[in-house]
Amino acid sequence: MVHCRVCCLATDQSALLALKARITSDTFNPLANNWSTTTPVCNWIGVTCSARHRRVAALDLSNMGLTGTVPPHIGNLSFLVWLNISYNDFRGELPMELGRLRRLKGIDVMYNKIDGQIPSGLDSLSKLQHLRLGRNNFTGQIPQEIGNLQNLKSLNMESNQLTGPIPPAIFNISSLQRIALSLNGLSGDLPVDMCNRLPKLELLLLSGNELHGRIPSGLDKCSQLQWLSLSYNKFRGPIPSVVGNLTMLKQLALGGNILEVLKLLECGTSIIYKDDINYVAPPINRKP
Repeated sequence: MVHCRVCCLATDQSALLALKARITSDTFNPLANNWSTTTPVCNWIGVTCSARHRRVAALDLSNMGLTGTVPPHIGNLSFLVWLNISYNDFRGELPMELGRLRRLKGIDVMYNKIDGQIPSGLDSLSKLQHLRLGRNNFTGQIPQEIGNLQNLKSLNMESNQLTGPIPPAIFNISSLQRIALSLNGLSGDLPVDMCNRLPKLELLLLSGNELHGRIPSGLDKCSQLQWLSLSYNKFRGPIPSVVGNLTMLKQLALGGNILEVLKLLECGTSIIYKDDINYVAPPINRKP
């Protein structure tokens, strides 16, 4: 058993050294000396090992001033639960080998310059709860398979170059609390029943796309919504009166569309209109 642990940890070490080899600029020098064979892997900066298996369980390289690419060897970190390389200057594509990390619960690569398509195989990550790919240069469409991630709580793909429709299966992930897809080139309309299976959704950000059609009339089924942004799309028609039933709502942004403004004072929710329809006041306490 001891030999197995040493051997497997060596596999983790090799995977991380392959990542280090892909780092072309290390602004603050966090890895240069620390990530070496003379230092135990579990003592490396940004690395956390599990107490039970003594394998690499978390890799947090966020905000370390790193420039480079992510190698396919990352898929050999078979005990990895959390991967965070956000706020760096990683480039190139994410390797499809990420789909081999079946224990992963969180992926955060936000605020880099990663490009190419979102890798296939992410639907194999059945335990994934957080998928944060925003503020990069991803292209192509959102994979339909994302809808298979039935434990997902937050999905952030904002500010990329994604096109095509939002896969309807995403609106079937009942565990979702946050969806942020703003500032892409997404098109198509939103399903009328999109909120029927999103009882926990608190944030829905879809502004700055090419979405069209009518704003779904069943939005009130997302009863926990606190932030709703549909601004700067191509929505037409009336604002559904049921928006007034969203009593948890703190912010509403609908500007930059072609909408008919209706009175939405219902169920104690007061919506104050500006030119761009972007502010929701606190609920009014009505006297009986």
